[in-house]
Formats: sequence, structure tokens, C-alpha cells
Amino acid sequence: MGDLKSLNSKQEFRYDMTLYPQYNHLYVPNKTFWTGTTPDGLDRGNQPYYCPTGWKRYSFYITENFYAKFKGWCICYHAPAEIAAYGQGIYATPAITYACHPRYSEVKKIESSDERAFFKDGNYIQFVLQCRVHPKYMIKIDRETLGACETKIDLNINNDSIEWLIDAQGKPLMDFNDPNSTIICTGIMVRVTDNHPGLLPESQWCQYQQLVNKQLINKRCLMHNKRQSRIMKNYITAIFNG
Repeated sequence: MGDLKSLNSKQEFRYDMTLYPQYNHLYVPNKTFWTGTTPDGLDRGNQPYYCPTGWKRYSFYITENFYAKFKGWCICYHAPAEIAAYGQGIYATPAITYACHPRYSEVKKIESSDERAFFKDGNYIQFVLQCRVHPKYMIKIDRETLGACETKIDLNINNDSIEWLIDAQGKPLMDFNDPNSTIICTGIMVRVTDNHPGLLPESQWCQYQQLVNKQLINKRCLMHNKRQSRIMKNYITAIFNG
């Protein structure tokens, strides 16, 4: 990691991270909500942006004149994972339904009294980072890597363009709150639910994917067992006929 001076330099912007409550949003009917692409006309880059229904955004302060400085930057979501299917870089997605898959965003049970006091109600919680990235820093736009080829992950976004690889410019530690970074974090998306989020209608693709994958595994195991039985049968026949 290097010396403490180097580490402190990397963390400079983290110490200065500030919440920006006036831009917090609760994405539900009668609050902040829409269908189709966003109707407000604000600049969100050349990629479509859809309502992250059921989530609440806690906004970060980035800079004054945000829309002037980050003109053309697209909205995406990031949740850390150790898998790098398309090479080294930062992985993001325009679909929050994809970012909140348990591989990327841990489902946590709300248990402590402090947690219950803060979130008021609900039993489960998930966190996803909402980010902005300029199209020139997108190294690759490609298909999903969860094996969900038999189902559609997001109703608005094609499975073949749901995963973005962002250029980290060789940095071993990416500071999402650095306004000079190739990708910046504009807020934390939080979803609190009474029941496990895997039971939500928008999560049905995940359950279906797991079912299909299990069936494929069982099929492969069956084929393997049949092949092994055939080999053993041929082996025994050869012994007796030898």
C-alpha cells in the first residue's frame, strides 16, 4: 500500500465527503417517480436513465455548478465484487436491479437498536453506490456475467449491454469522491424492505436464473453419471471378455 503519506493523499477527498440532503430522493409513487426515461430534461449523458423504484438516495455534495462540470456524464450503479470478467477496471451498470444482485450488494438484516432507530421500519437493507461516468471512460459495454441468459434482468435495459467496464487509469485505489476521477459517486442508494428483497417482483429474474442454473447443473451431473456408467460397463465387459 505504500507509506502513510501516500495513503493519506489517496484518502484526501474521503475526509471531505459531505452529504447534500436537498438532493435526497425517495423513488416511490407520490414522491420522486416516473415511468420510461426521465421527464425532467436534466443532463444525464448519452445513456438512458430510469426510475430506481423502491430505493432512497442519500446525495453527496460534489462541486458547485455540477451540471456544467460534469456535462455528458452518465448515471450508473456500482456495488463492489471480486470478479473481473472483462478485465481490470471499475464495473458499473445502468440497471440497479443488476447492481443489487447478492453477488454485488449484500443483503443485511436490520438487527441493532441503532439501525432500527435510523431506518424506522423494515427488516432487510441493501446499499448500492450511484455514480456518474463520462462515456469516454467506458472501456467496454457488454452482456451480463451472472448466467442469466434465460431471463431478462431489467425491463428497460438489454442483457447484452447491462455491464460497463470503466477505465481506472491504473489506480490501485479508486476514490469515488474525487471530482477528478474517471468515475464519481453522487450518492448512496438504500433499499429497506419488510421481507427479503429476493421475494420482490423485480427480483424474480434472480430466482429464475438460480433455478435454471440448478437445472443445468443437475443435467450436467446426470450426463456425467451416465458417461461414467457407460465407461464402467465397457471396462467390466472388457475384463470378462479378456
